[in-house]
Amino acid sequence: MTPSIEIRDLWVEGVGAKLQGVSLSVGVGERVAVVGPHQPSLSLLIRACAGFERVQRGQVVVCGVEVSAADRRALLQLRRHLGYVSISGGLLANMTMRDNLELALRYHGTPQADASRAVQSVIADAGLEASADVRACLLPAELCKCFAYLRAVLLEPTVLLAEDPSAYLHPEGRNIVTKLHAQAHARGVTVLVADDDIEFVEPLVDRIIELTALEAAS
Repeated sequence: MTPSIEIRDLWVEGVGAKLQGVSLSVGVGERVAVVGPHQPSLSLLIRACAGFERVQRGQVVVCGVEVSAADRRALLQLRRHLGYVSISGGLLANMTMRDNLELALRYHGTPQADASRAVQSVIADAGLEASADVRACLLPAELCKCFAYLRAVLLEPTVLLAEDPSAYLHPEGRNIVTKLHAQAHARGVTVLVADDDIEFVEPLVDRIIELTALEAAS
């Protein structure tokens, strides 16, 4: 299987976490979860794949781009093909949920009218119309996480990266995220998630990789 994500002997350090000698491969269209007891180290792996963390040693290749050595322009081009969900969602706090989603599409060159129609469609499909015109700073973390997922899949990415899919989600939010993962799978999206909740991520993926204590440390 041709790899969409290839990590070789990765060494990277972040706030309260580090990875040592991690190697893994995710094939095109494959869905993989990396699990373990230390979520900060798991999140560090996803952030390294998205180019948000400086790699000390090793290689990270995503969609043919060596992220660990890419310049700013190359990373910006790569992120046009990525759907990325951080633990808290990463929405702009003073914008409404609808505006957050439309802004992402407009950034990628979608005309305003088309962006508005696409956003309304995904919001309605998720059953989140009641929260769509509320600013992110006024909504609970669970809803922000759901809208962050909507934003990620709305861009129709080649690769979906999620730091901690289960974080903040109650049953309704988990159902929404599970449905979005199913839609991404139907489109052949490559998925890499990292979570300490194995029970939640197991139905979302084809394969689970456990990060060992020797690979992850606080």
